[in-house]
Amino acid sequence: MEDDKLFCSYYTKSEYITDYMTKMLDFNKDHLILEPSAGDGVFVDELLKRQPSVNITAYDLNPKAVEILNSKYKDFPNVEVINSDTLLDVNLDMLVFNNGYYDRVIGNPPYGAWQDYEKRANLKNLYKGFYVKESYTLFLLRCVSLLKENGKLTFIIPDTFLNLHMHNKLREFLLLNTKIQEILMIPSSFFPGVNFGYSNLTIITVQKTTKDEALKNTIRIVRGLKKVSNIEDITNGSNLEKYLVEDISQREIYESVDMAFLIKAGSEIRNLINNSEVTLGDLADCVTGIYTGNNKEFFKVASSEVRNPTKCDMVNPEQVEYDFLQHDNLLSGIEGNKHFIPAVKGNAEMYLRKNDWFIDWGKEAVNHYKTDKKARFQNSKYYFKKGIAVPMVKSSKVKANLINNQVFDQSVVGIFPKNNDYLYYLLALLNSDIVNTIIQTINHTANNSANYLKKIPVVLPDSNEVLESVNNLVSKMINHCNETGSINNDIQNELNDIFNELYKQKKLPAEVLG
Repeated sequence: MEDDKLFCSYYTKSEYITDYMTKMLDFNKDHLILEPSAGDGVFVDELLKRQPSVNITAYDLNPKAVEILNSKYKDFPNVEVINSDTLLDVNLDMLVFNNGYYDRVIGNPPYGAWQDYEKRANLKNLYKGFYVKESYTLFLLRCVSLLKENGKLTFIIPDTFLNLHMHNKLREFLLLNTKIQEILMIPSSFFPGVNFGYSNLTIITVQKTTKDEALKNTIRIVRGLKKVSNIEDITNGSNLEKYLVEDISQREIYESVDMAFLIKAGSEIRNLINNSEVTLGDLADCVTGIYTGNNKEFFKVASSEVRNPTKCDMVNPEQVEYDFLQHDNLLSGIEGNKHFIPAVKGNAEMYLRKNDWFIDWGKEAVNHYKTDKKARFQNSKYYFKKGIAVPMVKSSKVKANLINNQVFDQSVVGIFPKNNDYLYYLLALLNSDIVNTIIQTINHTANNSANYLKKIPVVLPDSNEVLESVNNLVSKMINHCNETGSINNDIQNELNDIFNELYKQKKLPAEVLG
């Protein structure tokens, strides 16, 4: 188990998965096959079961795994086991230099494997422009490069490569150098021992090719599997009507915003995102707030009922300054005993948040935020302004709420309209059902950073009457939240109807609008 953690190796134990992947590999006895992170040999076993004489090269970095593999395949002269780092192996470098060697590659590469600083520097030098902190992306790049022309690869990898900015370069490489034949989306719970909080898994199958051929390709994406045995249907091509099967032009993905796979809500939402006239980034500054460097020391909570994973202490009411805007030079801190002020931090309800969190804003503390190496006094020109907070870590329903002239920390994205006339309009929009769907499509993972929110397409009303109507409804909603501590569903339904009508003009179908 400790070795698994060290090498971030999650061994494949499902025959439904191995059956599917070996079928997608479409190999024969004359092919040269690479397993770049062989683990306990589950793929090698399946390959040998289907073609006992096929030539397999199995790499693994873990000496214990290699010892087991050598013992396991000692009677198979066609299986070569190598204890080496697939990403840095010099012999593999030469094979890449010679335009590939293997006919097929199959594997379940490490996810998020820790690289020491020396190795990370080597990886940055070898894989220039690629995100080297995530090991699976480098394995994918490396192994496609090791394929002969028309060679095939099938890998189990997290689905983060589909959308995240850090993987732009990888998406470009795949879209221009391979035909992405199929992406099978599966919950991480299908995979014994793995349960990501931030993403799920995919099984991707690609064929190495030229740019011209790649951009003529159509990608099949399969979603909607509920249990691991459903993979058998996909393997056999049966009962496909039970699942979400979509064929998307590879060129369309290549020409989309950031070359992202905007697949969660279908072609209508995808077209809206890719062809939007106005985005949230055009109308507002989207920024991240302060980081104290030591939240346990500098943040306090209103009560023991506040969700408080860092175990911050409760604030002393006598030290709280609610009327902080009266102080001059706020960016330099507050003098005196009352130096804790309400701050915007963490998740909260829609529209209005309680004062659950307080930050030390004394002069000494503020000086620390400005000078300590671990702290970040970032985007300070937006502190003490009116804006909107959207949690950095999102749930199934994104909840936006007001920043009421407060400091906000890095657990939220602060959204500050360039025209304050749109403050309430954007607040309502970000709490609407249609924009929740759009946000989940732009980035389906738990990450909700400023760069993703900037891409949200905004449909502005043609008349002041609609804008005034939204503003009035939001004012009523805020008053209701203030009095009751919860939203008014009737008001929210009215707002959803308004935005559904606005987005309907962009030809979105009823099922998307809810």
